[in-house]
Amino acid sequence: MKLMLVILSFLGFLIFLSWTIVASKKKTEKTKVQMIGTGVFLLLSFGALFFYQNDSTKEIKPPKVVKTVAKPTSEEKPKTEEQNKVNEQKPTEEQPKAEPVDKRVDIVHGPASKVKGPADPKYVIDVSYDSSKHVITGKMTVDFINNLDVDLTNLYFNVWANANTYLAVTKKEANVTFDQIKVNGQPATYSLDGTALHIPEVSIKKKEKGKVEMNFSVTVPEAQDRFGWNKTTTSLGNWFPILAVYDNEGWNADPYFNGGESFYSLSGQYDVTLTTEKEQIIATTGTEVGSPKINGALATHQYKAENVRDFAMEMDPTYKVKQVKSGNVNINIFYKDEHTEYVDLMEYGSKSLQLFSEKFGSYPWPELDICAMEGWFGGMEYPQLVMISIPSDGKAARIESTTAHEIGHQWFYGIIGNNEFDEPWLDESFASYAAALFDQTLDTSPPVEEARLADAHLTHSIDNFYENGTESKRNYYYTIYSYGAQTVDDLRKELGDDQFYASIKAYFKAMKFGVSTTADFIRIMEETSKRDLTKFFEAHRIFLADQEVVEVSS
Repeated sequence: MKLMLVILSFLGFLIFLSWTIVASKKKTEKTKVQMIGTGVFLLLSFGALFFYQNDSTKEIKPPKVVKTVAKPTSEEKPKTEEQNKVNEQKPTEEQPKAEPVDKRVDIVHGPASKVKGPADPKYVIDVSYDSSKHVITGKMTVDFINNLDVDLTNLYFNVWANANTYLAVTKKEANVTFDQIKVNGQPATYSLDGTALHIPEVSIKKKEKGKVEMNFSVTVPEAQDRFGWNKTTTSLGNWFPILAVYDNEGWNADPYFNGGESFYSLSGQYDVTLTTEKEQIIATTGTEVGSPKINGALATHQYKAENVRDFAMEMDPTYKVKQVKSGNVNINIFYKDEHTEYVDLMEYGSKSLQLFSEKFGSYPWPELDICAMEGWFGGMEYPQLVMISIPSDGKAARIESTTAHEIGHQWFYGIIGNNEFDEPWLDESFASYAAALFDQTLDTSPPVEEARLADAHLTHSIDNFYENGTESKRNYYYTIYSYGAQTVDDLRKELGDDQFYASIKAYFKAMKFGVSTTADFIRIMEETSKRDLTKFFEAHRIFLADQEVVEVSS
């Protein structure tokens, strides 16, 4: 393009010179002709410069900017532009319709903490679901310990059901409303901004226990989504207010991300009681305790789950259930008549559970539910429950691979947690690798085209991808899913199978039911392999500086 710049500029100069000579012979037209010649010269020159700039290649460099977190009384870092809503989902998924973009709300972060908390959350939830009105009502109590190295003066809950994606359907100001919130037995003030529920003016000292009680109501939107109802099926993912995580950034209340996940929560215990129509066939996180109690047209179910970081439900009165086993794990496949042809594919995909247990570490729960439902998004993971969405036109592709991908998330997100908004590669790249391992396509998949990555890093947050003009929606999926899976496989090749899987099992053991970071993963890989992998990770666009946090004044 440099040569083209010279040629076009010289051509413009010749045109300008020739017109000037002609003008000298026709003095009456001199001024007019010179102006035209000058215009042609400038047009060609600037056009050449434009093509030259667009052709320039960019060097991948470590980031120069680090994330910031406010001091105790300050609010969140300045608002950025609203994210462009994703119209593309995971590689195996269809594109949703364009939907409203969630805003990033201002919150009081608080001072940084070296540990994550509040710890050991215990949820007791007692709700009723009316499928004719599509409304959930009930109460919730959350007990926890302030294990942080700071006193808590604010509390935050993430209320994902209030995302704009769902408000656009229900036409409500809020799908979740609250009543009578108490903290340690005392009435508390609260405010709801987008998906962030803020409870200010609390006082929970270090090492003290806290308890939040609330009555709440949830309107379920009509949507083929992880949260919504469609025909006779109700999908309840991210349906209840969940305690936010406090870490070295303070409180985390990132915006809802419809094109993937922005979920981040600590493992805890759940005791959930659900009353609904007795005809409902229900899949849930956890295990049902005893038999349901029938009262007229209603049935009351109780479920308990331990060491899980969320609680999801899927129900339909027309569901059929196929039960299979993988070792000591009970696998339940929920499906409707129109999805019968996909049952064997989901069952085949469920065989990945045994493979992943052998390669990564044993699946720790007694049960796993696989739920077929109509949807646009391919699949969705929750602890002990995965949703496999099948398009209404019946043209579902790679059901077994999608099932394996979502089951892979039981390890990478469910067991080994991560901040899915800040470090999406830690679950999506590994789940994509897991699916390729199951599909036996690790050595046959075409290599990623580096040029398509632009200046993206694997360790970029969702904010980086969707607010940086040099990166696009497709770039996010290509980087995090395709390039991420290839990077994990490159690490396997670098270390050799024996060492790689030994290191992954050590990673599993160290981070089991906890929350991992990129720094944790690198440290464990280096310690267990006794190798300095700095060059490997940097060559694969993994930079710790992407996740650094510095404290700034308010």
